[in-house]
Amino acid sequence: MWYYYLNYRIYLFYERKKDSMPVFFSFLATTTLISINILTLVAILSFTYPIFKNINKTHALTLMGLCSIFNYLILYRKKIYEDVFSDFNKTSDNYNGWNKSVLIYIIGSIVAFLVVLAIADYRHDGHF
Repeated sequence: MWYYYLNYRIYLFYERKKDSMPVFFSFLATTTLISINILTLVAILSFTYPIFKNINKTHALTLMGLCSIFNYLILYRKKIYEDVFSDFNKTSDNYNGWNKSVLIYIIGSIVAFLVVLAIADYRHDGHF
């Protein structure tokens, strides 16, 4: 349910902007966030387990494709999102507590990814 709310909040953000495609951007943003989280976890594991060191852009693009398929099947197939987002609109007061967690999740995902990238760069080159 929280994952649906994440999509809904991103959808609302882009719905306010003119000349925007909120459905496409909410789909793309959540797919990117899931991919970033998985890649961050794989990078952390690669620090200690050598099996994860050979990840390249083909693997990353494949992962993003799989996350897109997952996202599509869970929420966007047969326009399921219309009913879900409509329910959130009707009962938005019940989910006010989730607004903070969505923001923390988005910022935390990006910060964690950048920190892991900096650590990986430091381990590779020996300096930032």
